[in-house]
Amino acid sequence: MKNVQFILGAILTLIFTTSNISVAQNQNRIKEITEHLKNPSGEYVLVVSHRGDWTYAPENSIEAVQRCIDLGVDIVEIDVRLTKDGHLVAMHDYTVDRTTNGKGKVSDLTLEEIKQLRLKSAIGVKGSQITVPTLEEIMLVAKDKIMINLDKTEGATVRKAYEVLKKTETVDHAIFKANNSMEEMRKKYGALMDSIIFMPKLWYENEDVVNHLIAYETDIDPFVYETLFDSQDAETFKLLPQLDKQGDSFMAICLWDELCGGYTDENAILKGNEATYGWLIEHGADAIMTDRPQFLIEYLRSKGVHK
Repeated sequence: MKNVQFILGAILTLIFTTSNISVAQNQNRIKEITEHLKNPSGEYVLVVSHRGDWTYAPENSIEAVQRCIDLGVDIVEIDVRLTKDGHLVAMHDYTVDRTTNGKGKVSDLTLEEIKQLRLKSAIGVKGSQITVPTLEEIMLVAKDKIMINLDKTEGATVRKAYEVLKKTETVDHAIFKANNSMEEMRKKYGALMDSIIFMPKLWYENEDVVNHLIAYETDIDPFVYETLFDSQDAETFKLLPQLDKQGDSFMAICLWDELCGGYTDENAILKGNEATYGWLIEHGADAIMTDRPQFLIEYLRSKGVHK
């Protein structure tokens, strides 16, 4: 009898220990991702998946986010909008028309009405059983596993998103971003800017992108910038060495030509990963946003700069 009790005790201890190790590893995951962003070294390139892995499941869905977690993606970019009754849901467009079987503006629909809708697949096929998630639902799935890059956060959405993050204890999991100047962001959000991870966009259409960068560095000193360039002649492209000198991360957006000078996911298909993702890394990309997360991860791992 004592032997049985001893064996059962050993099994329970092993289960408990393994569980604790797993929890600790998950909690360290967010710290690891953040450290890679804060201390870019060229030895690790972060993978950022655009709207989740939408080739696997509908864009901005829980299933698309979970797929990214399973693949080992570091950051998922999602879009959020406010419903009529003040809830944040994951939706790229102002309307639900393109991505669901319903019609109408998100702002004209209640959460209950949106939850009745079903998401379409990437090629627009109706009949899915997958529903539109709230930001809260996404953050609970992401917690301790993956960071979230919040897009379409503007106006009241930023403060509402922050409330959700506080509630789910995931403030350190989320990266906010905007085109606005530092002055505009301070005027809109005041001290909140000191409580969130904020990634300014360096856009080639910024009126004075150099002073735009200086203002951010002087105030909140961000550690990562989303840097967009339509060509190598763009002022933003010429700023990449400055970001490197400052020790800041540069997130490349390789979704379409105007965002990365033509070094896109499509270019990777046509000319190869080395000529595309390799070129971006060579020019300082510490993180790459992609619509091909699995292919990008496989390439980066083959180069020894992802795990």
